[in-house]
Amino acid sequence: MSGLALKWYHAFRRELRDARWADPLRDAALNHRLRAWTRHLTGAVVSACRAMGWTAVGRGHPAEVLPVVKQEYLALDVMAFPGEPRMPWPRPVAVFELENREREEIIAYALWKVTLIRCPLKGVFGYRQRTEEIGELLRALSAQVLAGTEAEGEEIILVVGTRSRAEDFPDGFFKPYRWDDSRQQFRPLL
Repeated sequence: MSGLALKWYHAFRRELRDARWADPLRDAALNHRLRAWTRHLTGAVVSACRAMGWTAVGRGHPAEVLPVVKQEYLALDVMAFPGEPRMPWPRPVAVFELENREREEIIAYALWKVTLIRCPLKGVFGYRQRTEEIGELLRALSAQVLAGTEAEGEEIILVVGTRSRAEDFPDGFFKPYRWDDSRQQFRPLL
């Protein structure tokens, strides 16, 4: 484990402490405004990637990193590339899906989708009403999507937001987990 997920998550937490992300995200979570939540979260994830020295693209955050300029590549919410690519079609260094719906199948699909991309860091943001619901989600995703997966040289993270802890934003709201190949389960990232 190279620690890339942990390094990225620390950059993400620093971005979340900025009022331009923290206030609108907390408000969207508390008022259950899912589109606004996704829009602001996209900005925070893109900013965290840029803080890592990467070029990141996402809806509302285009970048001229590939010869074909888009806001989303491969229908992935956020894709990050090396800060100074050496070729016109660089491979991504990170991909993220930001899922604001609670249905387990939808979050599983988002996780399945990012695991198909070859890159060092793959992440999914999911959502649960209560902290107590996270364990079942982790078990289900482990069994349904990642069982038998060996992400050698790659890190997979799942960040779960819970509305019940929104008053402790961002630390109480976002809970990060990483896929542990050896144990075949998600474990706390921090």
